[in-house]
Amino acid sequence: MIDRIEASADALWLTPNAEGVVRIGFADDGRELVGPVTKITWQKTSGQVRLGTPLVIVHGEKEEITLRSPFAGRIAAVNTDLVAHPERLNNRNDDLDWMVDLVDD
Repeated sequence: MIDRIEASADALWLTPNAEGVVRIGFADDGRELVGPVTKITWQKTSGQVRLGTPLVIVHGEKEEITLRSPFAGRIAAVNTDLVAHPERLNNRNDDLDWMVDLVDD
């Protein structure tokens, strides 16, 4: 299992979604590390997070990676559809493969 903050940072994309909200998703580097995604396991779905707080484990055919919060804030929303459809993480589509919205408090 890959559980390094550096790998987590490389495996994420971040984009401003609304005032003070940053949407976070699974980046191409993450796809290369884990291979085709088979499952995700949420570690935290609400409340406050610190830099490095584990958010989700992405399980792939080659490896699994723990994705950690890239900054401190509050979870505003999570994409719970990914549990039933982890394959959405295999291709970049910001409307389908986003993981979490964080508010920079």
